[in-house]
Amino acid sequence: MPDNVRSNLGRWLRRHSLTLVATLGGAAGVAYAAARLGPASSPPPVVAIASTELAAPGEQPRDTVVTDTVQIALILDTSSSMNGLINQARSHLWKMVDDIGKMTRTVDGKTRGVKIELALFEYGNDTLSADSGHIRQVLPLTTDLDKVSEQLDALFTNGGSEYAGQAIQTAVTSLAWSNDPDALRFVFIAGNESFDQGPVPAAAAMQLAAGKDITVQLIHCGGDEPTWSAAALLARSDLMKIDQNQVAAHIPAPQDADILRLGRDLNSTYVAYGAQGQASFARQMKADESSAKLSAKSALERSQLKAKKAYKNESWDLVDAVEKDAAFLDKAKDADLPSELQGKSAAEKQAYVQAKAAERAALKKRIAELEAERKAFLEAERARRNTTDAPSLESEMMKGTKKAAAKKGYKL
Repeated sequence: MPDNVRSNLGRWLRRHSLTLVATLGGAAGVAYAAARLGPASSPPPVVAIASTELAAPGEQPRDTVVTDTVQIALILDTSSSMNGLINQARSHLWKMVDDIGKMTRTVDGKTRGVKIELALFEYGNDTLSADSGHIRQVLPLTTDLDKVSEQLDALFTNGGSEYAGQAIQTAVTSLAWSNDPDALRFVFIAGNESFDQGPVPAAAAMQLAAGKDITVQLIHCGGDEPTWSAAALLARSDLMKIDQNQVAAHIPAPQDADILRLGRDLNSTYVAYGAQGQASFARQMKADESSAKLSAKSALERSQLKAKKAYKNESWDLVDAVEKDAAFLDKAKDADLPSELQGKSAAEKQAYVQAKAAERAALKKRIAELEAERKAFLEAERARRNTTDAPSLESEMMKGTKKAAAKKGYKL
């Protein structure tokens, strides 16, 4: 083979090595890694190349690694009567992100997935500064879902003044919103007191959001409330209503125990790096524990989400970092790597990460299979019981998301 062809092929294989490992799976993936990382003089093996990214059963395949952006600012009323709302946000986080992560958009005949960024605000809490309108940005837009979970767990309620219009204004003006005209931008605000409190009227808040192409969705925790209905009209969205104290019913399924076990097993495939790596790894396990304490339903939904593309941790996990940038290990400082990789050769580092990637791919594949079986079981069981879930924070957020997404050509 001519040297220039071999060089080009080698670069291609380095760029797509994780996809190949995941395609081959398990022990075959590790064998491939060992073969490719053998002596430099050996020609690369001939393999079948997948034409699309791998997708779990029931997921739409992505033709390219290009993703669209979905940004969500979640504004929660943390006044003294809102414990139920906070608990719903904690317990429904994983299902919400899982559902949104299934969104696709077709561009030039190619199907694109989405990257989800979440921001968190609280308002109406007396412990917050009056100068700020009793409003606090808890987290800026982030893809770190475990950090969102951690901050949700830390919220507490305390009576206060609920300035919904000012809270929307704060979210619209303080966050790094995408300038991409095809991105989806949302502000979801939930509360239970009158909407017309505070110095910023609803009309001004909605106009400001519309100027940045941000969809504002209002979720009232209670029955009919005229000021919330009027604000929803100004936002040109439907007013959603929920019972904040409603606890979603959980129907046990035969697959539950295996999904939970495999979800825990996924943690062993993460390879923490950098100054915050170990803290982030600990946060991942803490989020598992917090979900389990909330409910069996929340724990299952978290395990299922961890097997999806929407759950990414490239800022602290080597497997995700290398999947995003095939040359990441070549650029990483040895001191930033975990102790088991320090002092190792480039080939040894690559082989270690690729083996973890293959192990993770196999676990994700099995979780997806079990999830499909579980979904079929639950559908049959609900039909037999003739039951449906009551409106919740997650279900009402998804209604608003679907409607806005459809206008820009997204499918869910």
